[in-house]
This record gives sequence, structure tokens and C-alpha cells, in this order.
Amino acid sequence: MKKETKLNLQKIVKVKPTKPFTFDPTFHKPDHFTSGDNYWEAGIRWQTWNWRGKCLGIKFSNKGTAANPLVEIKIYAKEKLSADFVDSLIEEIKYLYNFNLDLSDFYNTFKNDHFLNPILKKWRGMRPGHP
Repeated sequence: MKKETKLNLQKIVKVKPTKPFTFDPTFHKPDHFTSGDNYWEAGIRWQTWNWRGKCLGIKFSNKGTAANPLVEIKIYAKEKLSADFVDSLIEEIKYLYNFNLDLSDFYNTFKNDHFLNPILKKWRGMRPGHP
């Protein structure tokens, strides 16, 4: 039986990914094997996270658009978190979700490609990979 842990909201951080950025295709990839420690619905992803030995709950919310992206990150923990802890966690999140990835060269290279252009239009702003 799994033990339930009560977590309290400790910090809210807003992050601006590079443009374009689309939230749902970045955070929800149904073909990935799910681990049971996350939940997604349009515009929101809940994720458990172990960072520096602390068990966390993280809620990601879409607060922007593809052209003007903004992601709100709510961090839940049992106890208060230091600024250094939060800063390092946010940097890890930016890295894992490729928030700073500049895809402009990629889009420019293939914008006239007969086969890839329709796919790029459909998935424009999606970032590769996630935890």
C-alpha cells in the first residue's frame, strides 16, 4: 500500500519559454510509457518530482500562447524550500522540457519542404522529450 504524503504550496514561478512554444504537445505525449506519477488535462500537468532528496508535487499550467508563451509552475512540498533549491529546480525543469530551445533554424530550413511543412505546422512549438 502506498503512503499518502501531504504537500503544501511553497512557491509559484512563471517561466517564459522561447517562442514558439505549445504547452499541450510538449507536456503530453500519450505514446510515451506512463509512469503513474503524473496526470495531464488540457493546459495542466501534475507531476511528482524528487529533487535533492525532497519529494515534491509540481503543477504546470499554460498561461500563454504559442506566440507569447508563459508557464506557471506551482511547487508543493512538506516544508519551506530555500531560494537556491527552487532556483536549481526551475533550471532543471527548463532543461528537461527544453524551454530555452531555439527551433527557428529548424523551422526555416524545412518551411518549404513538401512533406515536412504540414507536420511542422501541426506541431509547431512542441518541444522534444520530457521526464
